[in-house]
Amino acid sequence: MDKGIRVAVVEQVGYREWTESLGDDREWMIQSLQSEVYSAAQREASKHGGFVLPIRYDIMLILSSGLSHRQHASILSTITSMARVPVRMSSSCGETPLDAVERAWKLLAESSGNLVYEECGIEEMVAVAHIDLNDVTKLTRIVGPVIAYYEVVDIVSEITRKAQRLGVLVQYLGGDNILAVLPPRESIENIVKELIVRSDLKAGVGVSKKARDSLAMAAHALHEIREGIVADSIVVKVA
Repeated sequence: MDKGIRVAVVEQVGYREWTESLGDDREWMIQSLQSEVYSAAQREASKHGGFVLPIRYDIMLILSSGLSHRQHASILSTITSMARVPVRMSSSCGETPLDAVERAWKLLAESSGNLVYEECGIEEMVAVAHIDLNDVTKLTRIVGPVIAYYEVVDIVSEITRKAQRLGVLVQYLGGDNILAVLPPRESIENIVKELIVRSDLKAGVGVSKKARDSLAMAAHALHEIREGIVADSIVVKVA
């Protein structure tokens, strides 16, 4: 059976119009609500082994390989209970994360329902790379938090330019932490090597049937690099 990844797209419908109804002194309210909705979505998704990528908050992505229709519905219900506008979700698969997002987005556009779950007939996997900048704490002490942040944002931009061609989905996680969601195939290490755009980057990679497990494995691999347990700048763990 071919391997691929399942991704769900979550859209808050009419979100822009809702924000504009709040008046000019609204941004603090918008940011607060976005954080609350994202936090609730992440907690519920993690219960089932999934992981939420906020992307632009009114549209979120869920790495949902291995999650059933019922589990998707549970996550959607949680988000809907927190949101101020109607919410829709579509879930499908692809050989690459970007393929899966494109397919799910297309299905969402074509559907009048609030939940679309496409059976895929593939082995659903999640492969993630947790990319980290060496000595960012030292850098922050020298140049301050803002300049260090700008440095990380520049790196994210470089990685993103490479990622699109490879079908990789990139999400900045805060601090110096960058998540790359990879096509779950044999050439994973070669793909990560292309994403390591600077010599001061390292990556722990996890591959498993569910996103939460893959992220835990990636974190463990990154710990081995940081602690000098292994000499490599890329370590791959496969369940």
